[in-house]
Amino acid sequence: MKRIKLLSGFIAILMIFSFSAGCAAPTASPAPTTEVAPTAPPATGVTITDALGRTVTLDTLPQRIVVAGKASSLILDAMYMFPEAVDRVISYGKTSQTGKNFLPVIDPKLDTKTAFDNNVGAEQIAPLKPDLVILKDYLKDSLGAPLETLGFKVVYLNLETTDTFMRDVRTIGQIFGNSARAEAIVSYYESTVKSVTEPLQNLSDANRPSALLLEYSNKGGTVAFNVAPATWLQTDLVKLAGGNPIWTDVPTQGGWTVVTLEQISAWNPQMIFIVDYAGNALDIVSQLKTDPQWSALDAVKNSKLYAFPVDFLSWDQADPRWALGLTWLATKLQPETFASVDMTAKVTEFYKTLYNMDDAAITSQVLPIVKGD
Repeated sequence: MKRIKLLSGFIAILMIFSFSAGCAAPTASPAPTTEVAPTAPPATGVTITDALGRTVTLDTLPQRIVVAGKASSLILDAMYMFPEAVDRVISYGKTSQTGKNFLPVIDPKLDTKTAFDNNVGAEQIAPLKPDLVILKDYLKDSLGAPLETLGFKVVYLNLETTDTFMRDVRTIGQIFGNSARAEAIVSYYESTVKSVTEPLQNLSDANRPSALLLEYSNKGGTVAFNVAPATWLQTDLVKLAGGNPIWTDVPTQGGWTVVTLEQISAWNPQMIFIVDYAGNALDIVSQLKTDPQWSALDAVKNSKLYAFPVDFLSWDQADPRWALGLTWLATKLQPETFASVDMTAKVTEFYKTLYNMDDAAITSQVLPIVKGD
């Protein structure tokens, strides 16, 4: 009888131990900072209105997404603000404006993805059998049409103004089935814009310095300075930050337009901002300051010739970094109003909020490559 009781007690102990082990919370390894658990794709599809006003219906949320063509890095930077991009984007642009690539910092699976040149054709994309291809809107005829002829779904994004950027972020949210994340991103941008425009709401035109934003190019060894169309993001940023963009009357053909030194001298702006997409704006500004013709300009005389900041990409363009560019511009155009702004803190906040990077990664991989005035 005693033996039976002992055996029963032993079995009971085993049962209690097994039950406790089954209910205990497992020990989880910490996930990399750059990865956030993506939302599970719903079984139902989605209907999207893209940047060209086209309606694209997807029966299910796309799991194989190709981003390709010119300016694909700008689209990718926007898409990687969503955690789903790591698993669902299967291609990326091979080239980089500055020679510094951002995606390896935030995508641990990049080595498994296909790299395309900017001049990629439909015949190179087709073998990947994408569920969806995402392109800049101006590639509709050259790349989008052949892909659609082959039966692939294509969505076009614009991103070229503050308003279209936020609209396109919401479109990306639909594509990933994560509208909540899209709204959080839009909220960040709306808050950033408000932090600049609200203190300037009573700013008179007389207190808006004349400003000229110039893109430097050296294609084929020929140096040129270019202005953006009046409808582009660069113009928006100068206006929002409290400046008067003096180049908006220049006729453009939908892209950067060359202006002569004679025209720049005729404008003689109070401030000049130099953009270089190769990442060398600081060097160019240093050279211009020693040029006799440039030295005659008021902006140079008054030490108001600035190199637009850059890290992996320049902060002026239709890329998520325009939020940083806007804040930085405000500190230059209206320095008294924004004297307390700490741009290092703003950079840290940007990469934490939008890319889920931690302090250590930002300190080691981002801050050391930030260059600009």
